[in-house]
Amino acid sequence: MTDTFTDPQNSQLQNDQLDEEHEWKQHVPLMPNLPTLHYLRQASAMLDLPVRTTATAIIYYHRFHKFMALYKGKKQPKNGQWVDDCLPLLTNEELLATTCLHLACKATDIPRKVRDLVNVGYRYYHPNESMLQVDETYFRMRSSLVTSELLLVRTLDYNLEVELPFAFCLNTLRGMGSVQFFGQSTTAFRRHSSKNGPVSAPMSAPGWQKEVWRRMEYEMDPELSAVARLSWMFLWDSICSPKLSMTHSVPGIALGCLYLALRTSNADLPMTMSEWVDMWGASENISVQAVRDVVTDLLALYEATSSSSLFQRST
Repeated sequence: MTDTFTDPQNSQLQNDQLDEEHEWKQHVPLMPNLPTLHYLRQASAMLDLPVRTTATAIIYYHRFHKFMALYKGKKQPKNGQWVDDCLPLLTNEELLATTCLHLACKATDIPRKVRDLVNVGYRYYHPNESMLQVDETYFRMRSSLVTSELLLVRTLDYNLEVELPFAFCLNTLRGMGSVQFFGQSTTAFRRHSSKNGPVSAPMSAPGWQKEVWRRMEYEMDPELSAVARLSWMFLWDSICSPKLSMTHSVPGIALGCLYLALRTSNADLPMTMSEWVDMWGASENISVQAVRDVVTDLLALYEATSSSSLFQRST
């Protein structure tokens, strides 16, 4: 039996896929489809979806377009099936966006009724039409949504896991802000321990860390608070951009957005960029160049749009 790892045909196929991936990265758009992303944001608000679900739907949207850019009108390498370039998901933005939301709700355990998704999509894209009745039109749209969900799952190669940069950025920001809190709290911790018996846990005990982080939220320095708000905006914009979200690592995006927020807010940073990245990116093996590339793409994104953000956000 031929070893798949040494099969020349298999190796050639892998090389072709790498070449196609590299070619796609050279032409992936920096600017997103703003009308569709605005719909995803507004529909999420109407459906009361959390940030994680909305961001997951946006990533699904980008992944679908990446798949179509690579394989449209070609045979899909894994199963050998022909990818139709006239798929309804590709030609109907309303259907694609709503399907991404529907699948994201399931993937993030935020259940929403299909009826609500259909009604929200119809109301947004057809504001001048009368209310959608439970008739043949409704059931046709419902059926299209259910069928499209299966197509989207196959397009995503059944990989519904999405890692978002919010948590990494928040933990880094907490780490930067907690340095002074941990230092100031050493004496208090020892005093508290002496009053309640011998110390039975290290200084970095999880319970004590939570107390420090709770104090940070209530006593956060205004400068750090401004950095947090800017970072949040940059993170959202990076998720909206196909190039940023699809060609950079999640930790790299998080550090790039945070570093740009630090510089934009003129926050005091007593170290060079290289030292800062080495300190906070070492755990994920993030290079200075990776962070610099994220910052460069973010600045290019803002140069390409006249607005300061890609869509309205609620905090």
